[in-house]
Amino acid sequence: MQDLIISINNNILRISLIDKDAVLKSAVMEVSQDIVNDSRILDPQGLSLIIGDLIPTLTPLKTNKLRLNFILQPQDVFLRFVTISKGNVNIGDQIISEIKVKEPDILLDDLYFSYRKLAPFVYQFVGVEKKVLNSFLEISNILGIGLRSVVPWVLVLPKYEGINDPAVFVADVDGDQIIALSELNGIFFSGVYKDKKTTKELSSLIKDLSFYKKSTPIKYIFTLNCESFEVPGYEIKIVESPKFSDGSRAPAGMEINTIVNFLIDSDPLILEGQSNLLNMLPLPVEKKNTPLVVVGSVVGALLLLAGVYFGVRSLGNNNLVDTTQLAQQEDQMHVQEENAQVLSESVEEGSTENNDNKENDPNIKVQKGNLKIRIENGAGINGLAARTKEFLQELGYTILTIDTADERTEPTILQFKKDALNTYKDLIVEDIKEKFPNIEVKDDLPEDSDYDLLMILGTSSEF
Repeated sequence: MQDLIISINNNILRISLIDKDAVLKSAVMEVSQDIVNDSRILDPQGLSLIIGDLIPTLTPLKTNKLRLNFILQPQDVFLRFVTISKGNVNIGDQIISEIKVKEPDILLDDLYFSYRKLAPFVYQFVGVEKKVLNSFLEISNILGIGLRSVVPWVLVLPKYEGINDPAVFVADVDGDQIIALSELNGIFFSGVYKDKKTTKELSSLIKDLSFYKKSTPIKYIFTLNCESFEVPGYEIKIVESPKFSDGSRAPAGMEINTIVNFLIDSDPLILEGQSNLLNMLPLPVEKKNTPLVVVGSVVGALLLLAGVYFGVRSLGNNNLVDTTQLAQQEDQMHVQEENAQVLSESVEEGSTENNDNKENDPNIKVQKGNLKIRIENGAGINGLAARTKEFLQELGYTILTIDTADERTEPTILQFKKDALNTYKDLIVEDIKEKFPNIEVKDDLPEDSDYDLLMILGTSSEF
């Protein structure tokens, strides 16, 4: 499969791909304002015709061998950090309340949105207007090409640079100045400015927007396509696009396309997590290897979730983030639909050999697949949550998310919803007791949780 990377900004359409020989193929075209307004798609049918005409100039492959990947511009995505208080109040309710108070102009009913935990009590909030995401789906449907990802490029810059410390990103893109403030591998503010800010204005902006209490002060400024400049008190670093096999880099204007291409080819977690906005869509559960069809107000689209094609593997991997760290911070995705939270789910049935005949009972496998589990690492053992996720998935269970627990625990805690306790307790305890010999079972998981079981891994684990 071949990935097409598509970006639209200031009415400029850019399409690129990295072919099997690690050679960049690209096309650039200015699109009329009756089809696109800056980055907003007004006429999906008209834009689809343009894209369809350009594709044969880049590759001879047929549509069933291609995948679409759209890059979302900073002006079309809402990025903030939200801090919550510790208590019994539902996390989702707290986050929604905070956004409503701090950003009263944001209409949550018009958004697909998600949040993921970055640190105790700190969450990355990402929102995109439904009509923006729906337009990409409609183009995919018209072209008959699977839509693999919709990626806000500013959100993946910290991942590309591998930076967790507080930092500022400044980019010049098509005449606009983009400024983003980053920490904990997330983005807590981004803005687009037609008039470039002076050094003094930039310093003032950073100070004004630092509403999240940081453990260390901002000391890095990363620049992309910017003229050299100095800001007192900050270390300036240049963001460079990946190198190709011949040592060259992307031509002017294609830097962001190649950065996103590099990330989705070299880091599968980009596609699986919050950086891919398709994971916000409320999709029905479908059998494995069947197309997922978006329902409701969203136009049907074929989402091809095939394995990663390493078209840019020769570019190098100096900018990759440690995958174990990312696996422990997998996204906790929540989408508002009249204050209900919906997750796109794909139940993957695992298989395991066991002398007990009940393991071959298809009803048992269905039960396991129907149990939705969230795993939190309360042991402080690096990679434990990721290993447990893989172990349980092989047994047929459905793992929605993994994360790091707020507090350390000695026993492994199984916190069930009351309705799920009787059906699943004996089943999962039997499966995990050898690796988690000290198990504590509870039935106080809130009924409005997206999952049926919260599994907090303890220090007594032998896994």
